[in-house]
Amino acid sequence: MAVMRIVWVQAHDPAPAEAYYWMCSQRLAAGYFDGPAGTALLVRAFGDSFEMARVFWPMLGLFCSVAAWLFVRRIYDAAIAGWCVIFLNVLPVFNLAATVVGPLLPALASILTGLVFARMAWEGRKWAWVGAGFFFAFALLFRYEAVLVPLGLLVGALAGNRHRTLPDVLGLLAVAGLCVLALWPALSWNASLEWIPIAPGTWRTAWEFRWSPFLSSLGGFSQAFSVLGVLAILLALGLLISDARRHSRAVFLLSACGMLWACAFYVLLRGGDATTAGFLGIVPLAAFVASDLRSRRVAVISGAFVAIVALLSTLLIFWTSGQSSWKPVAEQVRAAARDLPASEGGGFYIAENANMAAVLGFYLPGETSYPPVFVPESPDLSHQFGIWPSYADFVESDRVADEYFTEQKGINPFIGRNAIYVGYELPQTIKGAFEQVEPLRSLISPDGRELVIYVCLGYQTLPL
Repeated sequence: MAVMRIVWVQAHDPAPAEAYYWMCSQRLAAGYFDGPAGTALLVRAFGDSFEMARVFWPMLGLFCSVAAWLFVRRIYDAAIAGWCVIFLNVLPVFNLAATVVGPLLPALASILTGLVFARMAWEGRKWAWVGAGFFFAFALLFRYEAVLVPLGLLVGALAGNRHRTLPDVLGLLAVAGLCVLALWPALSWNASLEWIPIAPGTWRTAWEFRWSPFLSSLGGFSQAFSVLGVLAILLALGLLISDARRHSRAVFLLSACGMLWACAFYVLLRGGDATTAGFLGIVPLAAFVASDLRSRRVAVISGAFVAIVALLSTLLIFWTSGQSSWKPVAEQVRAAARDLPASEGGGFYIAENANMAAVLGFYLPGETSYPPVFVPESPDLSHQFGIWPSYADFVESDRVADEYFTEQKGINPFIGRNAIYVGYELPQTIKGAFEQVEPLRSLISPDGRELVIYVCLGYQTLPL
């Protein structure tokens, strides 16, 4: 499977999400709008070779399979571990995560390795809590949801044994301390932005239920795990909760994934993306199901049918995503830039949204201190481009920008420059910021919609 994924990666151009992490790796920070800094740091570790970074993700998929086998093998046996690895490798969400640069696979690999150590500690090797804490902390560099794994294990360890000795307590404190250290930079970064990246809305909206977002979220969740996979997950959770009252292994598995699935269903009801939390908690759940139902012939047949449907869903998603590439669009945009009238300081690029700006920026040249492609200026801080330097920013200067406002000592280096705008629609922020905006050519985007390239002449900032 790893070889097939590597071949797939080599045969296809980077997706917008991958291009975004490449841009983040060029602009390292303690945190980002989509999560902690781990993915950007990992991509940066490969230097300028982004292709090597992309190939590393299928290898991470192989490591996840090995870690899942070791984890389940330690709780049950090799047969159950093998079935869990097979199930993991047919899931659409796992195959996508193993072929697209992102935080899910590094987080899962770290969590599964941490669970191996946690199981050793649960069985009496108290020193293993330190190893578990180290890997859980590493997972937190990639996804915030990973904190629910050590938190669940701490609650389960304390609740499952009323006679804890001092070494156990110290081990649990070591896990908590390492996780806090790993989270601290990202939390400090979020605090500097008044928690906007991770706490949108209010306490009131946090408990609102709306049908339309819920159905959309359910659709995405079903696509990630397949429809039958979602039904199997619901059944498995019910069985695991029931069995946890009688068996210590079920207690451990529920502690490892229970909070993740509670979070997943809460996010699902809120209309958000519940895939991440579910993905990080899928292996313990699969291990329990495989062990509980392997002696029942009907259950084995049903499980095989679920796996086949999941595999078919994966193949369908791969076939669909394999038809799209943004490279031809970037070539069209680069060609359009040749028709852009010369201006002092040179022209620049603007794309309609962050994903489009990221993937076009991967192919188009840009200035060192600025992103290769900008997004339209906006007072709304909703993505990483709102933090990075923008064409709408003023920089400090001794030059007076306006004779009537002598207290303003800043200038905008993009004033008077021309730009290429690419988008499905032309927003008012582009119309009002340039002296003249004219459509140049249209083309079909990878998602099948009409994309228009505009020539924007004489940037003058938005009027007050």
